[in-house]
Amino acid sequence: MEFWKDEAEPVKAFLALFEASANDPELGEGLKKVNQLIWFDYTESGPNCSFWVDSRGGELKYGAGKPSDQPDLVMSLSADDAHRSWSDKLNPVMAITRKKIRVKGSATGLLKLAPKLKKVAAIYMKVLKELGWEDKIIK
Repeated sequence: MEFWKDEAEPVKAFLALFEASANDPELGEGLKKVNQLIWFDYTESGPNCSFWVDSRGGELKYGAGKPSDQPDLVMSLSADDAHRSWSDKLNPVMAITRKKIRVKGSATGLLKLAPKLKKVAAIYMKVLKELGWEDKIIK
């Protein structure tokens, strides 16, 4: 892995990102409207490198690992490409086209949030700083 020392670091960063995004009124409401259980499968970067976000029923829940329920959507990519994507340095639509991100299920709801990626990236930079990981910020 280019940006992470172990498989626990990206999971910690991405869960903190979703927690902070859920607390943002605009992003939190947008995430709830996705109304899916999404598994972000980064296991090519390590067997325990994944997390899930559940926005079904108007609630937002998230956790490490694979969800216990069958996910509606699986986004498979490396933890490094996820870091680039959350940093707004990898366009998710182009990455899907180029097979850097593999999608199983309908990503339509999630892709509706693509215009908000700059705001997500700003929150992600703040999260990285709060975790003491300024060295992981891509310039």
